[in-house]
Amino acid sequence: MSLPELPEKVGNLIGEELEGLNEMIYVRPEDGASFSLNMTAASILELCDGKRSRVEIARLLADALPAGTAPDQAKISDDVDAILANFVDYGLIYADAEAPD
Repeated sequence: MSLPELPEKVGNLIGEELEGLNEMIYVRPEDGASFSLNMTAASILELCDGKRSRVEIARLLADALPAGTAPDQAKISDDVDAILANFVDYGLIYADAEAPD
């Protein structure tokens, strides 16, 4: 499976933060599927706007971490790619060939 260079969240997801649990729940209305994401994964999903590249998403995530706590950029990029692959599998972002024009 190839990951989209410009990941884009599917447009029909409904998200809501679970107060006090540090999680977001997303629901896909057409089939009722629900997905629980930690706040880091939810942040990545929200950055998937079809305009930012995978590399840019990883850089933004690294920049948001407290100074001195971030692993190297290659590790962050690998982790972001793994999360994006899960998002494609679960239908949370469009696969490369599916993105709307």
